[in-house]
Amino acid sequence: MGIAEAGFCGDYCGKCPNYPDKCRGCVPPDHMDCYFAKCCLNKRIEHCGFCPGFPCKKLTDFCPDDRPECPPGYHIENLRVRKAVGTRAWLESQREKWNKR
Repeated sequence: MGIAEAGFCGDYCGKCPNYPDKCRGCVPPDHMDCYFAKCCLNKRIEHCGFCPGFPCKKLTDFCPDDRPECPPGYHIENLRVRKAVGTRAWLESQREKWNKR
């Protein structure tokens, strides 16, 4: 577990039932087909929240999860918070939120 739980797109991989047994999270070698991973790596930024074009149309059109607790756009707010508080603090808050469920 660790930073791989923090998706480039603002999703929290740790809430997924496939993590970490079937999926290691947002690890670039495993997800180089992901538009957001490729874009962030090409721009050498930690996540989409650091992009000068944030939020781009691809990101606003993207809905990574259809759970009621994850309405469209929740990942954009995640990225705003993550940028403000840092990835480690954001991960701690996500772990606390999702482990209560």
